[in-house]
Amino acid sequence: MRLVLVTHFYPSRGGGVESVAAQLALRMAASGDEVVWCASDCDTPPQIPGVRCEPMGSFHGIERLSGFPYPLWSVASLRRLARCVREADAVHVHDSIYASSLAAALLARRYGKRLVVTQHIGDVPLPLLLRPCLALANRVAAHAVLQGAHAVAFISPVVRQHFQSLTCGRGHFHDVPNGVDHVTFHPGPHALTYERAALGFDPQRPLLLFVGRFVPNKGLAAVHAIASARPDWQWCMIGQGRERPEAWGLPNVRVLGQIAQAALVPYYRASDLLVLPSKSEGFPLVVQEAMACGLPACVPAHVAAGSTMSDNLWQELPALGANVIPRSVVAIAACLDAPEASQSARRNACAAFAAAHWNWDLAARTHAAWLHGGTP
Repeated sequence: MRLVLVTHFYPSRGGGVESVAAQLALRMAASGDEVVWCASDCDTPPQIPGVRCEPMGSFHGIERLSGFPYPLWSVASLRRLARCVREADAVHVHDSIYASSLAAALLARRYGKRLVVTQHIGDVPLPLLLRPCLALANRVAAHAVLQGAHAVAFISPVVRQHFQSLTCGRGHFHDVPNGVDHVTFHPGPHALTYERAALGFDPQRPLLLFVGRFVPNKGLAAVHAIASARPDWQWCMIGQGRERPEAWGLPNVRVLGQIAQAALVPYYRASDLLVLPSKSEGFPLVVQEAMACGLPACVPAHVAAGSTMSDNLWQELPALGANVIPRSVVAIAACLDAPEASQSARRNACAAFAAAHWNWDLAARTHAAWLHGGTP
């Protein structure tokens, strides 16, 4: 079959949505499908055998003004998208609130093509002036895309519940967790202190890891406050965005910027905790990859609710409120101060859970079955 894949960006942007799309596209192409990937032309397209990329001319004024990534494709690009959909057998859209997703869904309906949607993101806390815009996008665009799809895969139950409350969708809504590339992401053969020293960190001091976009929604302000409160804890910050952690001037914070996905593995293996104080998430792929390497996560309860992890596999960060930073410090210290045997057991349990529950091949087969007109 010829499949049209639609995302707002390509993986070189560094986002989890695009990384998921790449993993699924890789496996669908390997099974014999021809994949045409349409995304904004601001990023370098990936080189995946069997996948043809169609970069779309795009306008990024909304992101420049507000910080919210919402590309708008040109009229000429939308005509190319229409041609791609008309020549395809099915359409696969990632996230429903984008204008490109709505256009792809309407074109799929017009040309009688099957439409499958993978929904990654639920409610997003935006500045006050932008909240009505997101509400409108969810009510209009997301409703039209999700209700008109033959099947919708939600990466977490939390995201599904959010959109069920908006659309009343039921029968064609399904929970399909993202997978993990276990060939790449797995525990290392060396001791934690060896891995840490090899990366240039002090092997005798705790190392906390942040991986994600440097934007307010990811909780950078909380990371800054925690790092300031405990200068004896080392931090490694990996990502990019409008905020600049290197400007904090904290000697215990090293900022690496964005690095390739596979290059994250040594940092997962060398760290004591992945810390993500996100205000809103589906269920981040970075948590899954970290756990596959044996790294526990310290996240808010609403993030952990996106998976079926048991309580002993993650540490809860307190929600926003009074004394949130002191309470966050206490929560992190509870993990770092645990007996070595307990920490080792938790790392092993994280890796075992990831290996047993997160499988890209299964996720790809599920999506492919819907795109081909069957059931998984």
